[in-house]
Amino acid sequence: SASALALAGGCVALDVLDRARVHTFHDAQPVGPVLAVSFSTLGALIVSRRPGNRIGWIYLLIGVVLPVQSLAVLYYEHSVLAGAWPGARWAAWLSNWSSLSVFPTGLALFAFLLFPNGRLPSPRWRPLAWAAAVQVAVMVVLTLLDPTPIDPGGGFPKVDNLTGVRAFGHDVANAVTALYLLGIVLIAAAIASVVLRGRRAAVRERQQVKLLAYAAALTIAAILAVSIVSLAGVPIGNSMWDALIVLGFGIAVPVACGFAILRHGLYEIDRLISRTLAYALLTGLLVGVFAGLVLLTTRVLPFSSPVGVAASTLAVAGLFSPLRGRLQRLVDRRFNRARYDAEALVAAFGT
Repeated sequence: SASALALAGGCVALDVLDRARVHTFHDAQPVGPVLAVSFSTLGALIVSRRPGNRIGWIYLLIGVVLPVQSLAVLYYEHSVLAGAWPGARWAAWLSNWSSLSVFPTGLALFAFLLFPNGRLPSPRWRPLAWAAAVQVAVMVVLTLLDPTPIDPGGGFPKVDNLTGVRAFGHDVANAVTALYLLGIVLIAAAIASVVLRGRRAAVRERQQVKLLAYAAALTIAAILAVSIVSLAGVPIGNSMWDALIVLGFGIAVPVACGFAILRHGLYEIDRLISRTLAYALLTGLLVGVFAGLVLLTTRVLPFSSPVGVAASTLAVAGLFSPLRGRLQRLVDRRFNRARYDAEALVAAFGT
């Protein structure tokens, strides 16, 4: 934990030294420092309370490895701006492969696969664990041998891979891309293992899985929404992606995992999930109704734009309460059965 905090402090110090180059959130390399603090703190907390749970140690390792990449990139950029610092090219080389031990099939995969008790769901998942370990090792080796110049980003000059072998050409880069896609498939399988474990587990473990799934689902939904907006032609800067990663996988997911492992507040998760789904559906429906009414009143019916917008607003306001109640009952029936059954019992008793 102390090492992770020291590395995060190094990133912040380099950001302060080179504050003239920091124009956006992305320029500050926020992922490494934030994830270092969140993962190392939660890892230390889990290890102190549940020393036999391997996830605590995985979190500590993630908190140390991730800021190494950010610190290496910032060190290289500072060397370019302030003059040739010793080892700058090696820092760029280190940033090129250091995070592969975390994502996509490194420590991040095992954090899902071993959740929540630090053990595999069953011996049948051992081939996935071995495949992930082999994939990481092969991908690191191929990345070290790839002759493609390293691009640190931010408009800084590219650096030759100090361990690259020119004789391999572009074949190595293509193999690395294929392995990366394989890694996405493997980590998706690890996430599926969490879902299957939750379906077959006892009540307490099922609540633990729900809490982690809730945080991960919100993060993935936000990333998908931004991706759809980007595909629609709206420019999305790197700062937006960094913010999603920092807030989602850097804070929300590890905090949810920590609460789940420490078994704090587990039995409120059903209420939280049902409220989130109900209000998300309600927001989507009301936005759609509002847009449809505005188009109807201003394009089809002979109303002026202010009158049409005002009428649409009043209609949506009138729909809010009855629609919210109906949606909440539908969601509670599936995701918060205790509340639904209690309300049904009270209604039957009243009748």
